[in-house]
Amino acid sequence: MKFLTIAILIAASYFAPNAVAQTESPEAQLESPEAQVESPEAETESSGIDKPEDVPTVRLPKPLVRYISDEFYVPLRETPCRRCKIVHRGIKSGTELKLLETREGWGLVLTSKGVEGWMELQHLLDSPVARTQISRNESRLKKLADRNSQLEKILAELRKQSAALRGKLDSTEGRKDNLASELEAIKEISSDTLALNEQNQMLVKQNHMLQGENDVLNASLNDLQKDKRNQSFLYGGLTVFLGAILVVLIPKLRGRKRFSEWQ
Repeated sequence: MKFLTIAILIAASYFAPNAVAQTESPEAQLESPEAQVESPEAETESSGIDKPEDVPTVRLPKPLVRYISDEFYVPLRETPCRRCKIVHRGIKSGTELKLLETREGWGLVLTSKGVEGWMELQHLLDSPVARTQISRNESRLKKLADRNSQLEKILAELRKQSAALRGKLDSTEGRKDNLASELEAIKEISSDTLALNEQNQMLVKQNHMLQGENDVLNASLNDLQKDKRNQSFLYGGLTVFLGAILVVLIPKLRGRKRFSEWQ
């Protein structure tokens, strides 16, 4: 009889917590996140391990600045209740899960290792947590920094090539200016040649005209020379004629003078 009583008490103590957990009201299930997230101390109490009470307290001489960690672990339970059997001690925050089913604020999830269990929906997000996003962004930032470094090297090389091409372009521009100057000089020489050709043609025409005038003057000179020769002949004839007359007359004049002297 005693053994039967002990067996009944053990069975009652085993099924009583599950019955109480399953008959919780919706108001109890919609408690604040602080009340729904079980602390390690609560899990320790539910597992039957007594918390030591004689832990020494350390009083700090000066308050220190500390921050609450954003890393925590959420247990997976066999059924959707906070006092049900735990199938996984804790899933680290930020872990990727697959949501299979939802029920009254709880979700049935599946881990990458095939573990299936229930956790409260308040712990599930549609996007990765900030820590994961920061890690991804840091990885992307590192890749972008590496890419930026490569692009800077490429840009430096392109700048060198651009400087070399600019030097060649300046040299080409200088040669172009020189060729343009030479072309202008050739044009000036060509224009001077045309002017000289025109001037030469004019001089040729003037030469022909002067040559014609020279021929006319030569003809006139020949005529004058002929006239002078004729005049010379005329003057010579006249001189001879006068000389002959004087030869005849002078003796006669002298004879008369002598005759008068005799008288």
